[in-house]
Amino acid sequence: MPATQAEALSTTAKHYFSGRGIKLPMQWKSMGSQYPDAFRPAELSTPANMPRSLFHEPTLNKYHTQAANTLGREYEQYIDGICRSISDAVAKWMQNASVVAATIMGPVGNVLPGSVIGPVLEPMIMASAPQATASEFKYSTAIAAALSSGWLEWQQGLCGVLSYPGFAAAATATAPPTPNVAVPLITWSSAGEAGLSPQVLAKAMEHRFNEPGALHAQTLFDAVARAFHIHFQTFKSTTTVVNVIGTGPVPMVPGPVASGTVIPTPGNFI
Repeated sequence: MPATQAEALSTTAKHYFSGRGIKLPMQWKSMGSQYPDAFRPAELSTPANMPRSLFHEPTLNKYHTQAANTLGREYEQYIDGICRSISDAVAKWMQNASVVAATIMGPVGNVLPGSVIGPVLEPMIMASAPQATASEFKYSTAIAAALSSGWLEWQQGLCGVLSYPGFAAAATATAPPTPNVAVPLITWSSAGEAGLSPQVLAKAMEHRFNEPGALHAQTLFDAVARAFHIHFQTFKSTTTVVNVIGTGPVPMVPGPVASGTVIPTPGNFI
């Protein structure tokens, strides 16, 4: 999920938000036959907001369409901002994360849970997240904390296989530092990925927000969580694990590496 995909993440989140069909005012009911007399004819029939708008009007009354449009734009700008911050944070994680441990036997290196380290997402998200108002700060804090926690669980659970063909029959007593053959991240797994599922992630955001009854918070968190999950799958399928530098002893020369390890190098995920 590099920074270049921020717009796609935002578009997906807004799609899910709009799909909830929220009307403003909520639970509006006709106020009787005299209600139209309170407005000029032009105020009773204004253009409807676009179908993809985040909020919708119950009638074409000017004040209904304006309310839906105004609040919709505010939420669109917020979603654009938080998605850009999330995407930027993931890009920074990719630049700095590294595989710090592996057990290399012959041409195969096994990466076990706890072997990948990287910067924490929360402060990187909050560094540019929308915080212009108290509400934006609370939303951003909840989203950043939940995503960061889920991401850390996924990171700590990562395990997979690295390949070093030259280590099957190394010609020196110590195999020279050698990068792994690039491997798709999608081939690795993590027991911690459950923390990034849409349902778990949205609930984690709500828990950290901790303001029961806040209008539209649940819809926002659900939309961001669902969008993130979709683009996280894309992130895994388009990211490769590269330049994990392996080395190790060769008991019988020429022969296979035995009990080799890796030299930590940032930027193993591109």
